[in-house]
Amino acid sequence: MAVLNIIFLQPILNFLLALTNVLFGNFGLGVIALTIIVRLVLMPLTLMQLRSSKKTTEAMNAIKPKIDALKKKYAKNPQKLNQETMKLYKEAGISPLGCLSSPMLLSTVIQLPIYIALYRAIIQALAVTPQDFMGLSQNLYSWGLATEGLPVSGRFLWLNLGSADPFFVLPILVGVTQWITQKMIVQPTSDPQQQSMNNMMQIMMPLMMAFITMTLPSGLGLYFVVSSLIMMVIQYFVYGWGGLFAKKAPAAEAAAKQGGKPQKEKPDAKKAAGTAAAGSSTSPSMIDGLLTRFRRKEGVKKKPD
Repeated sequence: MAVLNIIFLQPILNFLLALTNVLFGNFGLGVIALTIIVRLVLMPLTLMQLRSSKKTTEAMNAIKPKIDALKKKYAKNPQKLNQETMKLYKEAGISPLGCLSSPMLLSTVIQLPIYIALYRAIIQALAVTPQDFMGLSQNLYSWGLATEGLPVSGRFLWLNLGSADPFFVLPILVGVTQWITQKMIVQPTSDPQQQSMNNMMQIMMPLMMAFITMTLPSGLGLYFVVSSLIMMVIQYFVYGWGGLFAKKAPAAEAAAKQGGKPQKEKPDAKKAAGTAAAGSSTSPSMIDGLLTRFRRKEGVKKKPD
């Protein structure tokens, strides 16, 4: 714990207090500035993560027909199917670990202690109890820029950054921005199972983050919102709008409505009627020919023996 305090808590706490002092003693602006700086520091790792994810998605879409063929070919041999699938992944350069592969795992591991350290920094910076003051004094540097602005006020807009948002505006903003960032990086897929999983993740993750924000100091919720907005800008330059405004193709929509079976095109009623009429109609020459043949047959029957 002491090592984590030295590596994460103390730098974040002192830098946050210094930013607050520079920005006219406004703690909310200090949190926003700190969020921007943290995102800039992590940007190379974030870009690596996004590009790796994009490359993996494109490779998966490229080999999907081959995977479907393997599933049909080795439907009764799961072991052989797994071996051939792993071989196909290796040839396509896809890691079987998925999101657990670097740099995705490294990005998550780094951000988690930042969240925890920022939470403790907000509580200590807005100290209201003797224990908070003691923790603040133990983690302060002998740095005038960080100590000159003490004590700081947690008032920012309608918020008290040391407590949860009473109007639940921040949790809603966190959920919406999280949903947009996830929607931008998810690529459309024709696989119903994968599409269902994507839809579930796009709903569950934003709801979970919104619920967590309801129980945390609003200063951390402010960090989440600003961080998501910056992430949206970064993702735009990698993915564009991605899956945010993507629409299903008409054939895919019809297939989804028909339970995965493509909907057959219905013939035009007018064309069908015209075709039937054309087929049933007979020309005058055809009628004359039929009458002539009928008269000949009648003449043969009336001929005396």
